[in-house]
Amino acid sequence: MKAAQTIMLASGIFAFSMVSDGQDTAKVLTIENAFALANRNNTELKITDKAIDIARQKTEVAKLGQLPTISTALNYGYISNSQVWEPSFSKHATAPIPHNLTQFSLQASEVIFKGGEISNNIRKARLDEQVAVLSYDKNEQGIRFLVVARYLDIYRQVIQRVVYVNNTRLSRERLKNIIILQKQGIVTNNDVLRSKLILSDLELAIRKTDDNIAILNNQLNTVLGLPDNQRLVPDTTLLQTGRESWEIAELLRIAHKENQDLKIAAKETSIARTNLKITEADELPEVSLFAGSNLQRPYTNSAPARDVYFNIWVAGVSVRYNIASIYQSPRKKKTAELQVEQSHQKETHQKEQVELAVKTAMIKYNEAYDELDTYRNDLQSAEENYRIVEKKYFNQLALLTDLIDATNTKVEAELKVANAQINVVYSRYQVLKATGSL
Repeated sequence: MKAAQTIMLASGIFAFSMVSDGQDTAKVLTIENAFALANRNNTELKITDKAIDIARQKTEVAKLGQLPTISTALNYGYISNSQVWEPSFSKHATAPIPHNLTQFSLQASEVIFKGGEISNNIRKARLDEQVAVLSYDKNEQGIRFLVVARYLDIYRQVIQRVVYVNNTRLSRERLKNIIILQKQGIVTNNDVLRSKLILSDLELAIRKTDDNIAILNNQLNTVLGLPDNQRLVPDTTLLQTGRESWEIAELLRIAHKENQDLKIAAKETSIARTNLKITEADELPEVSLFAGSNLQRPYTNSAPARDVYFNIWVAGVSVRYNIASIYQSPRKKKTAELQVEQSHQKETHQKEQVELAVKTAMIKYNEAYDELDTYRNDLQSAEENYRIVEKKYFNQLALLTDLIDATNTKVEAELKVANAQINVVYSRYQVLKATGSL
């Protein structure tokens, strides 16, 4: 039974690819190749990839805090004469000063202690970089699952088309036989008209299915970055994948290790702890080494001023303390502590959600196989019922309405089997996505 269905499906898809080839460029695409195309061409992944580059650059910027700061200045201008008054402003005099001003200064400083703020800023930037990488992995999983959904939707429509085409062929043969009986006066023209109506409905279903395939193809082409006229033919071996012997405990272990949401939640907790350390650094003084040199003309610290270049340099240790941190830091620190607690709670919640998703996906996976087995048995009964009713009808032992009911039951059973086959594959990928190993 399964072998016959596989042969029928393969031949039907081959016929579909031949039809597609007459209209557009047809290409048999495996799911692995679809994943590779999405990784290479998908616009959303390219945007996320740029976020990684930005995060890496921010890490490099944070490292600059370890380097000394160097500044220089050059001033050239005009100095007026000095105006001098006695304290009572009763007498005034003008002291001449050389008018050409030239100043050149060079200063350098390096922080040697800031309560670990610089190192923690670098650590936070690296954690943000790791989150960006994990976000890319998460988006990649999401894009892959989107590819799976669109790919299987196309597959579902292709299989349904095969069902409609095969039943259209049977309906034409049946109509020929009914027309022969009608010419012999055995059946009425009403039977011919109703048979033509069934055939017309099946042909319309084929056209609608073709339209749905074209729409889904365009959607998948957009995700994969392919031309709009590319018609993608599903790989017939995809439905031949055997049933996985998964254990829920093993799946949960994999999820705890691989799931990107859990990894991101853990990194966000580390970021919250690092923010707390940065906040605590505000309570400590900042110690820096500094050195500077200043070259100036004229020398104005003598009377009269002298038109000469003079140079002084300075070096030492600078200690700065923000007195406002005494009343500001406790509130900032409390906020940071609350954020750490919130991150812990988010991590716990995310773990619960992932475990729930894994268990749900596993139940749906087993349910999909149960459905498939049930629908296959139903199909076998429907085909046997159709064979018996058709034979009775042509022997004038059953009415056309009985044959129509048997036909509809058979078509419905075939469609249920087709959908169940796709649901088995879809539910398998749901398990992989839940564990983070798609």
